[in-house]
Parts: sequence; structure tokens; C-alpha cells
Amino acid sequence: MYRIALSLCLVAGCGVAAWAQGPYSAIASSKQLMAGSLKPAMDGLATMLKAGGPKDEKEWAMAESQAAALAETAQLLLLANRPLDQDVWLTSSRKLQDAGVVSMKAAGSKDLAAWKTSLSSMGAACKSCHSVHKKNK
Repeated sequence: MYRIALSLCLVAGCGVAAWAQGPYSAIASSKQLMAGSLKPAMDGLATMLKAGGPKDEKEWAMAESQAAALAETAQLLLLANRPLDQDVWLTSSRKLQDAGVVSMKAAGSKDLAAWKTSLSSMGAACKSCHSVHKKNK
């Protein structure tokens, strides 16, 4: 019975994996991703940083969630027709993703020093791309 249940789970998992690997079609523009996901998450993290870092369980959980949103959204910047070049855009998006993952893990383990360092890395990744691609208004 155990083997049958395990086999069914594996087959179901393969079906889900095949569906998840289907063609990706961008819905939101890069500008919308920035405004709707990246900026709010980065602003929330920056506010916590200015206050000295997360202070309690609720703030650490929020820091972890915001970092996860940044890392996930950074992946979206790499998909479909979003990359504006194969150099700065890709490198900066990957650095943002990596820093977001580090920040998420630091927040999860409540490592304030690592969390602060990760935010600096996130900011640098954003600035490196914006210096080339963001139009001044």
C-alpha cells in the first residue's frame, strides 16, 4: 500500500512539474513589478533598517517575507522580454535575487548583521541597474 501511495505521489508530482515548466508569458511590465512589488518591499526593509532592524517576531517575519518577495520578483525581471540588455540588467537582477535570498535567510535566523549587509547588497544591485536603465524625471 505504501508503494502505491508513493507511486501516485510521484506521478502527480511529475504532472505538476510539467505544468509548471510550461511557457512563461509576462503579464506585468517591469515598471509595474518595480512599483507593485520591488519598491514597497524595499521601502519596508529600508524603514526597518532606519529603525535599527527588526525588533520582534512580527518584524522579523515581515522582513523575511519582504526579502522573499524581492528575490522572487528579481527572478521575474529575468523572464520573457523584460531584460533590456544581456549585461547590466541580467547581472543586477541576479545580484538582487541573491541578496534577497541572503536577506530572507538572515531574517529567518534573526541575524541582524547579515540582514543589514544583505540590504546594502540589494541597494547596490538596484543602483547598478537604475544607473543605466532608469530614466530621470
